[in-house]
Amino acid sequence: MGLIISLLVLSFLIFFHELGHFLAARFFGVKVEVFSIGFGRKIYKKQWGQTEYALSAIPLGGYVKMKGQDDANPLNRSGEPDAYDSKAPWQRMVILGAGPFANFVLAFLLFIIVAIGGFNALAPVVGNVMENTPAQTAGVQSGDKILAIDGVAIRAWDEISKRIKNGGRAIELEIDRGGLLKRLVIAPQMLESENIFGEKEQRRMIGIAPSGEIIVLRYGPIESIGVD
Repeated sequence: MGLIISLLVLSFLIFFHELGHFLAARFFGVKVEVFSIGFGRKIYKKQWGQTEYALSAIPLGGYVKMKGQDDANPLNRSGEPDAYDSKAPWQRMVILGAGPFANFVLAFLLFIIVAIGGFNALAPVVGNVMENTPAQTAGVQSGDKILAIDGVAIRAWDEISKRIKNGGRAIELEIDRGGLLKRLVIAPQMLESENIFGEKEQRRMIGIAPSGEIIVLRYGPIESIGVD
């Protein structure tokens, strides 16, 4: 089942890539003779207009065959107005670049769809306050929910480290503690931590760890563009 799903996803990505070439070619008046998903023997084909659409046996690629496109002899020229080789160099470059550009657009759209649909993230709730750290000195407690840092709203745990890193010598935390709103001023320190590769590194930290609570984040269409 996993293999079938992988092939379907790959075929979809290939389709979108080749669709970019196809649309650019048609925009510049180039006749597309074949639009195929997959290589090798054609297991299904249908003529629609001037183009033959095909599904081929080996689903590990795809191609768009344009009139006048001869990869074996790129210097060959047909001279016909609807041929690929008759187009200006910049037009041919646009046609060739339209495939990768289509994949970029697809990734951008999928990112927005995921942001709108919602995804799991760690809640900005303190689980543990380390000893002899700025957070302990300032009075941060386990269970505190961080609402904002320096006036910037915090929605998920990973936003906390970004605000600490980019903040000034002292930062202000707005905290919800059992329904009571508190504001604490903390001066982050350079503390040692491990990255995902187990390597030691120095980072601006205040000495807190997440509670492990999971929330679902959702963003609007415009708001999702700024998600990083």
